[in-house]
Amino acid sequence: MTIRHVARAAKVAVGTVSRVLNNHVSVRPEVRKRVLEAIRELEYQPDAVAQSMRLRTTRTVACAIRDISIAGFGSFVKAAEEVLRDAGYILLLTNTDEQAEREIELLRTFAKRRVDGVIMTVSDECDDELLRTVQEMRIPLVLMDRDIALGADVVAIDHRGGARAATAHLLELGHRYIALLTGLPAMRPAHERIAGFQEAHRRAGVALRSNLVRSGGFSAEFGFEQLTALLDSDEPPTAVISGGMAMLPGVLQAIAARGLKVPEDISVISGGDSELAELLVPAVTAVRWNNADWGRHSVRLLLDRIERHYDADPRRVTLPTELVQRASCAPPRVTPRPRAPLAARVADARRPASSNAAKRGLV
Repeated sequence: MTIRHVARAAKVAVGTVSRVLNNHVSVRPEVRKRVLEAIRELEYQPDAVAQSMRLRTTRTVACAIRDISIAGFGSFVKAAEEVLRDAGYILLLTNTDEQAEREIELLRTFAKRRVDGVIMTVSDECDDELLRTVQEMRIPLVLMDRDIALGADVVAIDHRGGARAATAHLLELGHRYIALLTGLPAMRPAHERIAGFQEAHRRAGVALRSNLVRSGGFSAEFGFEQLTALLDSDEPPTAVISGGMAMLPGVLQAIAARGLKVPEDISVISGGDSELAELLVPAVTAVRWNNADWGRHSVRLLLDRIERHYDADPRRVTLPTELVQRASCAPPRVTPRPRAPLAARVADARRPASSNAAKRGLV
């Protein structure tokens, strides 16, 4: 079946059928109804390739995120795909693996395949080649939780407010040795969390221990490595904020490896809520935002730019966060005291027993 068969059955011109297929407003309701009935009766399927060449649109949106296996991104993608499907678009999904080179490659591929729009996150807000590629795209783009001075719409999360609330909660409980583990400061979620952490200390009039702030990654592996090092340091933290959506398992592994208990020995707050945080025993206090709303807002901004306001000024939506208090936080048992330097402790342990006993006044 071709468009000519439809036109003949509906007793209209071929151009009228084309306008109906493209949702053109100039077609009268009764004519549109007759054409749609002919399409159903003949089981006519438009040639998508021909349509895309003629209309210069593929009805396709690409979404590139760092790791689809992270639970929060699953609800983001599901909500985004539902809105796109209702609008007649298809979603292409891919991972960036937090590599600027791959992000550049993907952007160029999206341009070649003539997608109508892109939703993505970037691994480095300061990478010159990546920023240049984004600027040269000429395709509507919505950035996920990033601060880049380019003509792109952004849907962000209030990580600053979330980190500030989490830190204030721990300070109110009496903690003064609070660790913050988060990503590279060149990325918005990280530098916003650090800013909120600092603001909470400032408002409470408590000195900030900068040596307990570790920034370098959002992964579970980074959380494990950094918290392990801090727990073995001269000033181990009595509380830790896991500042990444996927970091909590590594933080908990580091605590378990040292034989510590939550919250008796150390309090824990997750920088992103999850089923893991909710179902653990004890359940973990977490900073929460709505990932489904994140996906829906991203798609709606993108579709508005594709279909109506292509040249509009860049827009920004910031989603709120809330601190969900659970059982993983408690007042510190004791105020930690600085330990002797590691080298001194090792040297002391190697002395003969009589020497150590004399030092302690036992002989």
